[in-house]
Amino acid sequence: CALLLVQPAPAAAAGEKRSYVVYLGEHAHASRLHDLPAVDLAAVEGKAADSHYDLLATVLGDKAKAREAIFYSYTKHINGFAANLDADEAAQIARLPEVVSVFRNRGYQLHTTRSWQFLGIAGPGGVPRGASWRKAKFGEGVVIGNIDTGVWPESESFRDHGLGPVPKHWKGTCEKGQDDNFHCNA
Repeated sequence: CALLLVQPAPAAAAGEKRSYVVYLGEHAHASRLHDLPAVDLAAVEGKAADSHYDLLATVLGDKAKAREAIFYSYTKHINGFAANLDADEAAQIARLPEVVSVFRNRGYQLHTTRSWQFLGIAGPGGVPRGASWRKAKFGEGVVIGNIDTGVWPESESFRDHGLGPVPKHWKGTCEKGQDDNFHCNA
């Protein structure tokens, strides 16, 4: 059980620069990443970052301003960048057809309520003497893997009962698979 607390950000003054993430979807080279030698990979990532400068330059007016604004390019598995922009610039780039989404880059602090007890890792008095967490030496030498079995629309967690239609500005598709009865918030 986890609780995520979100505080609304104060409104920005006109022209004030804020950190935004501009998400462009998947890289054209994403499926080939594991096949590329390290030297080629650096060149491909450099081209991806350069394309980010070119894209932002269409909004800011020149590539030098884009280089100043972008402080991180996502060049490996997702395609996008983080940049300091004002609200108008963020809105302009969001309207470009190649842009999937633009959102404020915010830090979140995760707070848990009872996860430690639920997992048997700790209780109100700390880690109990005979706890498996202690027996396992707190995970020393353990490699944890994540097995992703995919997303199944039939899962209860994806029920869309009571939700309205998909927003008109949403850029994506509804993947119905082979279930003709499945609908996407229609």
